[in-house]
Amino acid sequence: MRSLHWGRLCQGALILMALSLIFVAGEVRGQFYFGKNKVQYATFDWQVMTTEHFRIYFYAEEEPLAKTAGLLAESSYRRLATKFNHEIAKPIPLIVYSSPTYFSQTNVLPGLLPESVAGFTEFMKGRVVVPFNGSYGDFAHVIRHEMVHVFMIDRLRVALDRRPRTRHYYPPLWFTEGLAEYWSTNWQTRADMVVKDMVLTEKLFSIDELYQIRGTFYMYKLGESILHFIDSAYGSDKIGRLFDNWHKGEDFNDVVAITLGDDLNKLSEKWEYSLKKKYFPEFGRLGLPKMESQRLTFDAFSEKGVPIRWDDGNGERDWIVYKAYRMGYSGIYMRPAGDKKAKATTLLKGERSADYESLHLLRSGIDANDSGIVVFSSKSKDADVVYIYDLNEGRVTQRYEFDELIEARSPRLSPDGRRLVFSGVRKAGFTNLYLLQLSSGEYRALTDDDYHDADPVFTSDGQRIVFVSDRGSYGIEGAQNLFELDPSTSEVRQLTFGDYDDQAPECADWGVYFSSNRTGTYNLFLLDSIGGLTQQSTYVTGAFDPRLTRDGRKLTYTGYQDMGYRIYEMDIPEKPQDVPQPLALEHSTWKPPQIDSKYSRATVKYNTDYSFDIAQSNVGYDPVYGSLGGFQAAMSDVLGNHAYYFLLTNTATTRHELLQSFNVGVTYINKERRLNWGLGAYHLYDEYFNDFDQFYFERQAGAIALLSYPISMFHRVDLTTLARYSKRESRFRFNEREVFLATHYLSWVFDNSLWDISGPIEGRRYNFTLGVTSSLDRMTNFSRTALADIRHYFRLGRYSALANRMFAYTSAGKEPQRIYLGGSWSFRGYDRNAFYNRNVLFASTELRFPLIDVLHVGFPIGGLGFRGIRGALLFDVGSAWDDDFDQFVGSFGAGFRVALGYVVLLRFDFTRRTDFETISANTDFDFFFGWNF
Repeated sequence: MRSLHWGRLCQGALILMALSLIFVAGEVRGQFYFGKNKVQYATFDWQVMTTEHFRIYFYAEEEPLAKTAGLLAESSYRRLATKFNHEIAKPIPLIVYSSPTYFSQTNVLPGLLPESVAGFTEFMKGRVVVPFNGSYGDFAHVIRHEMVHVFMIDRLRVALDRRPRTRHYYPPLWFTEGLAEYWSTNWQTRADMVVKDMVLTEKLFSIDELYQIRGTFYMYKLGESILHFIDSAYGSDKIGRLFDNWHKGEDFNDVVAITLGDDLNKLSEKWEYSLKKKYFPEFGRLGLPKMESQRLTFDAFSEKGVPIRWDDGNGERDWIVYKAYRMGYSGIYMRPAGDKKAKATTLLKGERSADYESLHLLRSGIDANDSGIVVFSSKSKDADVVYIYDLNEGRVTQRYEFDELIEARSPRLSPDGRRLVFSGVRKAGFTNLYLLQLSSGEYRALTDDDYHDADPVFTSDGQRIVFVSDRGSYGIEGAQNLFELDPSTSEVRQLTFGDYDDQAPECADWGVYFSSNRTGTYNLFLLDSIGGLTQQSTYVTGAFDPRLTRDGRKLTYTGYQDMGYRIYEMDIPEKPQDVPQPLALEHSTWKPPQIDSKYSRATVKYNTDYSFDIAQSNVGYDPVYGSLGGFQAAMSDVLGNHAYYFLLTNTATTRHELLQSFNVGVTYINKERRLNWGLGAYHLYDEYFNDFDQFYFERQAGAIALLSYPISMFHRVDLTTLARYSKRESRFRFNEREVFLATHYLSWVFDNSLWDISGPIEGRRYNFTLGVTSSLDRMTNFSRTALADIRHYFRLGRYSALANRMFAYTSAGKEPQRIYLGGSWSFRGYDRNAFYNRNVLFASTELRFPLIDVLHVGFPIGGLGFRGIRGALLFDVGSAWDDDFDQFVGSFGAGFRVALGYVVLLRFDFTRRTDFETISANTDFDFFFGWNF
């Protein structure tokens, strides 16, 4: 739970809440104190279909899709059971979502899912969760990929049972994801492009360097390439034998050496050599984008460029409007075409507000015209919205929402600028084409079927629409071809043919330009008006998204090179190479297959099915809360919408105190709908200490109610209400009391911060909380509390930032709630309990900068590596008081942070104190394990 240790805002209740929620970060919308929100905008009527090896969870609108998923899953199961020589004893939970938008709302995992995640397997309960992105080929690939994970986890469990638990080990991520790719799809052109680029530009990672790109697309594809090499060089049976030999080795390197006869170093050496032999000859006949084209953008990742001719007030000239990923965010930019010295102008930044939660960097194109109109789509809360940005006014001037659609992608303007065509998705999940009248906002469907229709564009006369679809003969296997649609008659005509991936059409008077892998790499092609096909580019890596310049003599395109996408401009060749068209076959001849009813049981309504997430004993001690040992457990349902948390401890120190010293708590959390809520009951008894009350015993028993309403991904309102009996007894008969209390806390939380490996580096975080506690039996005000926590992070560079925090707290009443200030988490240079008061003002500023990117430490038994070691210069100032304000004091110093993974780090601070008249002679050292503020 991300929360500051500022002391006890409401002691008994927050102890219960902390212990109830500590198992699963972010269970009450994001994190309790800060955190972005996972919003359940949609409510689903969940059903369950049982097949021989699966329990498939789906909602009514996607039942046909669930039947397709059942067939794909069972087919994959049979294939993998043979490869792993293994059967899975229990039914496998398979949860299906009809779109990535709905998939992002899943509660199976508590955290936010990046848009690049195409599915996942949850290891604790073995749940597989997959979305349908509109493409049957992609859907089949994802299900097969996740099924490899399911089998691998279960197969390793069996193998590791033959070893002592202290000697368990697991394969590296490149192997697990590489194998999942290798056994789920054929070697793809895009994978070939990525690996080829690394080899030809001498940026290939050896096997022992793959941790540097852990979790990236590059790691997936290199892992897949290694598995292909093992198959071809050592034999197709060797991969399965790795699992048979798992119990024989002390680590993964041992198992590889036992199975292949070569260790990882030798394997890497042979694999790298084989790639060079394969790809180096291609340099003789193919070129590189940066050597044969003019580069227009200089970001590491920019794409979807649109050339326009527009007058910015300094005369009409050529511009390029494009999307780019910069410093952790995606945005829309423009720059003068061909002017390398000119800086890019930022039109719009995404991922910072509810209107632009995601610009769909990889999934949606943009468009623009010479009038200065830019059109794009963005996720806004529960669905995509199409926006009109007017360059002449420098702002968004129109937004179009679609009641029936949850996604709207790749909008394109008609030549006259009055209409707009785009691909959209309804709740059932299938992607079709839609036509929008800009003047009225009315829209209608142009296609309505099970195929994946995307990348629409008007022909140059505005009468027809060319688009990409998998409705061709090879579409069931994932191929895409070009088609032409007449909006007035809905007649569809196929333009290109074959088992290829044709993408991103661009219409000219003389034909259609597009990108395709039909000659082995992604290059640009022209389909002329009489059906002739010519190749316009011959790049060794890849070329995508062709757009015709305004003079009609050049093409801009997205080129892949040096591990990134950038926008280039090339001359249209005078004598392009002819490319033969495959035999024309009738399209729309296939339908998504579904599992036969005789292989599945009747569908039933989903009933909450609980199982334990964790059950453990735990012992700890806090100087404020006392001992916190005992039994803790958490259980949730398959969908993650309902959860129970249990606490059972005993704080007795003698036998006769046993029965009266039980601490019991149970909390129920419901996350099924947008409004999250929870109920809990508890009994707590222990001895406590603070600097004001000294030692005392307190018994509390009561109930708690929790409400959390996310306004958007970035805003939410939290309400906590408690009713409790509290009896306090002092060792010295000091401040004793017995009372019934009601407490209410209301919080408004905002968080749009961007995190790198060491913590937040850009954005803002706010928490404003008001609280009041009243005595129910005496009807008096017991305490009033107000809190404000404001944090701003100003980005100075890719890995550097100026972080600022301001915190204010006050509490008044008969029994005000005092808090601690001090320690590495708050006021550095001062002890953790240096201040204990009811009024606090505190500010902190910290300059964060990169120190060491990668550090390897060698030991006789192996090496240890660290990434993202950051330095910091810091200054803290604050004061805490009860009735009369005291003076401000401060501290300053330097430190460094060692990342132990994403977010979690070790923090070392060296500080000196000051009262702003003198400076302490000694340097204080603070050590903290956690995260940066």
